[in-house]
Amino acid sequence: MARKVRVNITVDSQTLRLADRLARARKISRSAVLREGVHALVESQAHQAEEQALRASQRRASESMDRLAHKFGDWPAERILRAARDRWPAPKRG
Repeated sequence: MARKVRVNITVDSQTLRLADRLARARKISRSAVLREGVHALVESQAHQAEEQALRASQRRASESMDRLAHKFGDWPAERILRAARDRWPAPKRG
């Protein structure tokens, strides 16, 4: 485990009460609650970034198919894209 460093932070009284309530309920320290909260936030942001990247990739694929449809005429681009998407593995959920 990484070396722990003491820091002083300022939080509003409601946040402190919530942290204390959670610490008591989970039988851990207030510091542990704050550490877990930071780790959860980082994990959540990483998941959101992955989701955004996936949506951007899907948007680019859709735009490419639209360009091909325009170039080669009318064909079921949306149906083909959805069928391909349905074959992709499901995203991992935390």
